[in-house]
Amino acid sequence: MKPLFFLKTQLWPNFKNSVKPRRKGSSTLMTAFIFVIFSTLGISMLSITQIYLKSNAYKKHDLIMGYASENGIKQAFHQFMESLSHLSTPIPLSLQKFHSLKADSLNKGTQAVEMLLQTDFPITFSQSWKKMSWKSQLDFIFQQMEENKDYFKVEYTTQIKSVGQIKHFSPKKESELEGNTTLLVGHLPLNSFPILVDKPLTSQQREEFLEKNHITLSPENRTPVPPPANFSQGELLPQQAHSQLNKALKTKIFYPQDLSPLELRRALGLELIDEPVPDGVYLIQDDLGLGGVFVQGDVQEMILAIQGMYQIISFQTKKGQWTLKFSPSERKTLFSFPGGTSTYDLVPLGIIVVNGKISSLGGGIAEASGEISLVKNNEIPCILQGVKLSIISSDKITLSSHLIQQEAQWREGIPYLKDSTSQLMIFATGKDFLDNSSQEGEIIIGKDSPQELCLHASLTSSGKGFTIEGKEKNVHLLGNLHTSNFEGKGNQLNFRFDDRALKDETWMENTPRTSKPVLHFSSFQLRHWNEL
Repeated sequence: MKPLFFLKTQLWPNFKNSVKPRRKGSSTLMTAFIFVIFSTLGISMLSITQIYLKSNAYKKHDLIMGYASENGIKQAFHQFMESLSHLSTPIPLSLQKFHSLKADSLNKGTQAVEMLLQTDFPITFSQSWKKMSWKSQLDFIFQQMEENKDYFKVEYTTQIKSVGQIKHFSPKKESELEGNTTLLVGHLPLNSFPILVDKPLTSQQREEFLEKNHITLSPENRTPVPPPANFSQGELLPQQAHSQLNKALKTKIFYPQDLSPLELRRALGLELIDEPVPDGVYLIQDDLGLGGVFVQGDVQEMILAIQGMYQIISFQTKKGQWTLKFSPSERKTLFSFPGGTSTYDLVPLGIIVVNGKISSLGGGIAEASGEISLVKNNEIPCILQGVKLSIISSDKITLSSHLIQQEAQWREGIPYLKDSTSQLMIFATGKDFLDNSSQEGEIIIGKDSPQELCLHASLTSSGKGFTIEGKEKNVHLLGNLHTSNFEGKGNQLNFRFDDRALKDETWMENTPRTSKPVLHFSSFQLRHWNEL
């Protein structure tokens, strides 16, 4: 009988004897290997930590050096702004000095800005605080010059460079700030000045001027800084309007004594006899076209109005009523006078010269009946889009109503003329155009004018000055104000500068010029800040 088991069950002893014995030392090797790995990782971590600490330290030093360099920029910029805040411009110039500054500017020099700030350039500043130190430099570099007939404009790159450093640390940090400074030199258009008071005042009186006269200066929409009030020692405002009178009458250059009644008659197209020019309103015309309007005698009421595409100017005098109606887009003019109407396929110059006073000037409307009425209660635009008017009187001018440009934009109750192409300039000279005798030459806000009065105009009064009549009035002036004297009489003047003339020279064509050459700081604008 065969045994009851398989052969494989008999191999158990052999299998047991075939198991190999374990080798000694493997745990030690494994422990050493793990130790090497963790040691390497630890050393790597220490190295990385050192690099990280050094990197953070450098970043910290770089940040502190940046602060130091920035402090240098701020210090130099603050000094520059402080110098501008204490400027008393315009600065009168002799004719010799004017030509000297012009020659230097043509040679790309910096004498004009050095005279303005009363120092030589460059100027260096240095200071330290704790471990930080900085050194900065303010300099002006000629950029360009633009010549005009009576004056020139010169622009400089205002450059501030600064270097910041930390004690016992060799690297340095550099920064640079650039801006643009513009100066005007010569017989300047008065539109260059926001407010110009042509009256000798002490420094204390100048500081108190705005507050005492209840004048509020509002900043422009592109800068938070309000426009400055400029003061002079007197005799800068012109008392003649030679340029405007020549253009209006289409005559050659003359001096006041050269405008005799006979010469005026020739310009007005009247009979050439040795007699005074009759009172009335005259539209100047010759073979080359239309000129401006000349008014001999006082105007009781002058009204500006808009009717469709037409600008209307109505004149009421003791002799009757004249109406000038013209459309720049259609190139048509209608001139109505007592006894008839003339029509022209031309447009007149927007210069109105009154050899007398204007007792009432304001905006109004054209009725369906053709009557032109003054409007006081509503703020109605009365200066047509694209029309540029210059109203010049030898005597005083009384403003009775709103004078608003058609393209004015209102934002939160504040008017802006950024996109407007209209212009209104009002000038009271204080001198008779024929005999050169002294007149009042005053601009008055009428006692019966609206309590809230809006004016979009450049106002110049060379005689008695500018006066606000009435009580508790708020006059909102968007434009310019140039006056020999100011009498607010407790009323409020809210002023906003119309700076379009600084950007476009065409806005200065019919603007009065200063009677003497002057040096004037016009503007400063920041360009960019560089970290070098």
